[in-house]
Amino acid sequence: MAPVPADASDERRAQRRLGQELLDEVAADLAALPGSSRRRMFGCEGLFTAGRVVAFVDGDGALVVKLPPDRASDLVAEGTATRVRMGRSPAREWVAVPRAGAADELRPLWAELVRASYDHVSSGAPRPS
Repeated sequence: MAPVPADASDERRAQRRLGQELLDEVAADLAALPGSSRRRMFGCEGLFTAGRVVAFVDGDGALVVKLPPDRASDLVAEGTATRVRMGRSPAREWVAVPRAGAADELRPLWAELVRASYDHVSSGAPRPS
């Protein structure tokens, strides 16, 4: 395997840092909600409710959220998100939304999706069979 050029890994770290900063801003609005907490995962701060993952930033700076399957499918179909792979298969409820564009443009979408993920995860909705 060829090594990753230093400038590419620097860019990836910068994208992840910018994604984390945006998630931090968005998650601040949810800090007072019941069960909401933050903790370190995959080298960044993730958002949790009642110990369950709500949202985090992946290695490329994309927002990763858990949504109802229909909403996740809609985001993928419109090209806003991609399915997250869990093992060999794409997850039905987990999607990644790239950090493409200025933070001011992304903030409303990320805020909406993080809140939707919080609502979905905290509802304790049973997993689809």
